[in-house]
Amino acid sequence: MGRGLAPKTIALRRLCYDILEEIRPATVRAVCYRLFVLKAIPNMGTNATGKISRVLTRAREDGYIPWGWIVDNTRSLDIAMQWDDPAEYVETVKHAYRRNLWSQQPRRAEVWSEKSTMNGTLGPVLNKWGIGFRVFRGFNSSSGMYEIVQTALRDPQPLRVFYIGDWDPSGMCMSEIDIPERLARYGGRVEFSRLALTADDLARPDLRTLSFPPKKSDSRCRWFVENYGHQAWEVDALSPVVIRDRVEDAIVGMITDFDAWDRYSATEEAELTSLEEVLTGWSHLKSA
Repeated sequence: MGRGLAPKTIALRRLCYDILEEIRPATVRAVCYRLFVLKAIPNMGTNATGKISRVLTRAREDGYIPWGWIVDNTRSLDIAMQWDDPAEYVETVKHAYRRNLWSQQPRRAEVWSEKSTMNGTLGPVLNKWGIGFRVFRGFNSSSGMYEIVQTALRDPQPLRVFYIGDWDPSGMCMSEIDIPERLARYGGRVEFSRLALTADDLARPDLRTLSFPPKKSDSRCRWFVENYGHQAWEVDALSPVVIRDRVEDAIVGMITDFDAWDRYSATEEAELTSLEEVLTGWSHLKSA
């Protein structure tokens, strides 16, 4: 492990291991922010972050860092599901079935973000509680927002949206102006709130040195400076652990009927047992 590596590189990837052991799963950029805070890299520029990306790639290829500790949801394959045999299909169905535990609660929730990388960071929490995730790579289209509103109007449960985004011209305009205005314009029954980054986050000691000037090329830069000042932050600068805990607290805070939640959880377990028996019998029949 690590043969042929310079002593500085070995020390750097040991530090990356320690960071990831605490914050996993996380993006490469989240690791870079931790390294920058620790003064292990000089800045968050392309040269510095590119070096860390290469170090992390080699560390995973060597088996030093588990592949699952680094998440990247921007390059996943989109293809119709297929199976080699009924037994493989049965395993998929058993793991896929989940009862909608939110159906007995007064509201349902979704998490929205301007960055797809947050899906990997929040994956453990979203999967645990059965929460939907939408990514807005830039500003969402009018058609997309209209469809969201129409779906919300058809649903008997009001929708609560938790937003995760950068503290910069586009990220703030998206959550403070664009999304709320369009939800209202299309008659959406949606409660919308920003979870990160928030004004309180900016005072955190680990974020104070991670600001950067807002991009003047962004058409919303003047608006941002007038309302929020001359410093911007990426949401990736906030520890993934902090983000996950904050989102989970917000989700749990929406559960008002814990008795119903527990009943449905017990029903789900019974249904999974019954489903496994049926599917296993079907699989054996098909294989005969």
